[in-house]
Amino acid sequence: MRSNKILTVALMLILITLAACQGKKDTDEKEKEGTPQAQRQTAYTVTVDENAQQADGMETEAIQTYVYRQQTSAYGQVLSPAGLASAYNNLATAKSSLQKFEAQLMASRLEYARLKSLNASNKNVSDRALQAAEAKYFSDKAEVAGARGALRTAKDAISTGWGPVISGWISGYNESLQNVIGSRDVLVQLAIPPTSKFKTTPKRVQITSPAGVLIPANFVSGATSANPSIQGISFIYIASSRSGNLLPGMNVTANMPSAGTQSGFLVPSAAVVWLQDKAWVYVKKSAAGFNRVEIPTSTPVDEGYFVSGVFSPGDQIVVKGAQALMSAESTPKAEGGGGEDEDDDD
Repeated sequence: MRSNKILTVALMLILITLAACQGKKDTDEKEKEGTPQAQRQTAYTVTVDENAQQADGMETEAIQTYVYRQQTSAYGQVLSPAGLASAYNNLATAKSSLQKFEAQLMASRLEYARLKSLNASNKNVSDRALQAAEAKYFSDKAEVAGARGALRTAKDAISTGWGPVISGWISGYNESLQNVIGSRDVLVQLAIPPTSKFKTTPKRVQITSPAGVLIPANFVSGATSANPSIQGISFIYIASSRSGNLLPGMNVTANMPSAGTQSGFLVPSAAVVWLQDKAWVYVKKSAAGFNRVEIPTSTPVDEGYFVSGVFSPGDQIVVKGAQALMSAESTPKAEGGGGEDEDDDD
């Protein structure tokens, strides 16, 4: 009898222990499922038969490998055209004054020579008239010398303030200068950290306006002075004011290609569709199956976006008809149709 009671107690203890262990196991599994590490990344899949693909004009191509030149962040400001206009006006005034005084000097030189000849020939002109002509001649010479000095000063000020390239614009009043003064184009001074390194100065950069618009800009020259509010090595670029509504005094940023490179893939703009403020690309997985994959857009390039670590070499992406796939994905599916599935890492 006593042994039966001991056996019963032992069995109860074993059952309680097993129940406790099972409860702990269930709790651990629930906690594991709730952690990010235990969640598997999902791929959004859609199935569209080949006839429908042809009807929608769908096209795919192998994703291209791409060597991306790493970027250096630059900060800058849109320059006012008033300084250029003032420099041009000062130069034009100095040139005009010189021409005026040179013309006067030519006339007074001829008059002085004529009166001097007449005075030497039997005093046909009085000494007083000759002296007056001589004084006018030397006065005009002094005016010409002063005007030449003023012209040199104006040119030196332009060269010091703007450098040889823009000085040439001002001197010839060429089309680039006219576009800047007319506010069709703007000059932007960009500065980079002194530690940044370039193989060559970038000839073309992408400027980001305060509104977030990307605007291409072309290199003009090195800056002759630093912007007090933006310290660093400075360059001047020219950009269209119309594409991004750039106004004098605006602060802008730019990505400037540096010496470093990174390998990845090029996603063309035509392949990208947008949903909930995210960028997606469809990858062909079979004759009729496609996976929708999110891509980062933090690295735009001229042809689209540079992406690293999302695709594999040879992946076929949809470059035409991606929007039709997204529409098909949102259409209610029959049982067994495409939907949100776990990524099978195909």
